[in-house]
Amino acid sequence: MRKFLVLLLVLPHLALAKANKEDTAEYFSDVDKSLTIRKLTFLPTVDNVKGVYARSIDTKLSEIIKNNHRWEYIESHIAGSVVKPEELIGQAKKVRAFSKHFKADAFFTADTRKDPKGLRITLYLFSSRSGQLISEERVQQIQDNTESVLASIDRMAKTIIARIPYDGLVLSRTDNRVTINVGKKDGVRSGQNLPVIKVINVQRHPKRGFIVKSDKALLGQIRVVKADEYLSFADVTSETEAGAITTEAKVTGVTQIQYGNTPWTKTYTPPEQVLSEDNKVVFGKNAREWRPKNPPTFGRVGAGLALGNFDNTLSLSDGTSLNSEVTVYPKINLHGEVWVTPKWYATALIAQGIGSSQNPTGSPSEISNSLSQYRFTFGYNFLLKNEFFGPKLSMEAGFNDYRMFIDGSSSNGFTSLQYRTFVVAVGGLVPVMPDHSWSVGGKVHFHFFSSLKETPVSSGTPNNSINQFSLFAENKLSERLRFNFGLELHLFSTSFSGGGNRTTPASNLSHRFIMATTGIDYLF
Repeated sequence: MRKFLVLLLVLPHLALAKANKEDTAEYFSDVDKSLTIRKLTFLPTVDNVKGVYARSIDTKLSEIIKNNHRWEYIESHIAGSVVKPEELIGQAKKVRAFSKHFKADAFFTADTRKDPKGLRITLYLFSSRSGQLISEERVQQIQDNTESVLASIDRMAKTIIARIPYDGLVLSRTDNRVTINVGKKDGVRSGQNLPVIKVINVQRHPKRGFIVKSDKALLGQIRVVKADEYLSFADVTSETEAGAITTEAKVTGVTQIQYGNTPWTKTYTPPEQVLSEDNKVVFGKNAREWRPKNPPTFGRVGAGLALGNFDNTLSLSDGTSLNSEVTVYPKINLHGEVWVTPKWYATALIAQGIGSSQNPTGSPSEISNSLSQYRFTFGYNFLLKNEFFGPKLSMEAGFNDYRMFIDGSSSNGFTSLQYRTFVVAVGGLVPVMPDHSWSVGGKVHFHFFSSLKETPVSSGTPNNSINQFSLFAENKLSERLRFNFGLELHLFSTSFSGGGNRTTPASNLSHRFIMATTGIDYLF
């Protein structure tokens, strides 16, 4: 009987506790979970100078992690450089498998390279859960001494840490009182109101994969009651739903941007700007998120003008040689390039030109030479320094269509021609200035399986030989604009055998272009 009475007293409390638990809302996000960092480590530094700086950098990274109270340092127990950081980019499965050995939420790793231009260091921060790059920072032309190297590592680490899209974590919650892992050392003060969020989505750099922007869901707000050196205690003042603020929820807004008085009589802020997510006054810390300065990542389009000489020669079997020359032949080039990955790309070219010349056969006295060229290729970049805009070799293959329409074509004179070929191109690009403001390069096109169509008559069975090469220089006007100029040489030649239906059979013909080019490209 006593047990029955106790059960009657306890059951209402259990039911109420269950109801309260069901009324709470807990938001889950895989992205948010992958960015939750409580345990941190590093992988041994990779360098090409026989470990001169590797040990010092590793010691510095361990100090940086241990001295930051937000993280627990985890010993990786890995001796020596076992993997190159660049081999981990875009290899999430490999990173996750590798991370199982040291049980940390994230890890730093550095790459040091020394070349004739100086010392270069890249620092990476990877998430162990997602296997993706959180952020990276690169510094070039560092002084070749340990002091400068370690100072650079310290600055780079601070920059990367600042790019993590939150300031602290909720460590625990009891009723409406929470403990967070940031305190006076981080700028927290008693009475401060702080937003609590979860990261619901991130936008990543399409080539490197690091985070360039994050989207957040507001869970609520807390007010700091007591701030210690490394911890703070706060009350939940508002929530989107009961229980939305839970352990490992993200705290933002610890450091805020301060502004002076705005002279409203001289300036006006449009409503759309006030409501924009880029508005620093409204969105606070989000406006301080690091974003690249609109780097070109998808491709380029361009237009150019070519001026030069066009020479058309035809040799007949009776010993007659016909020649037609355009001294100044203008040609317009339109081209585009799509970067599928940092190494794979696709290109397209459309060229149009027209020029008039004397007709060696006499009638009509002047003929027009109208050019149309179309080329579509797929290519692969061999990056020599793991820099997309650095030195590289390229190889591409595709389809080329060259057409020259001769006004007044006749059975005993020039004919209109169409060459169709499978084209393979080999080229290269080398920056000649440290800031990549100037680059030089070249490209050679090899043509295979060519076919020739003549109108209005045929000269016989063709044997084609096609040579094309170009040299160019490129000037970086801005992050997205490139000015270029160069030299092009094109030679289409054909020898004939067998019978055609000309009045006088032809033995060979040739088209030759020597042109100076200039143009501008827009990178997007």
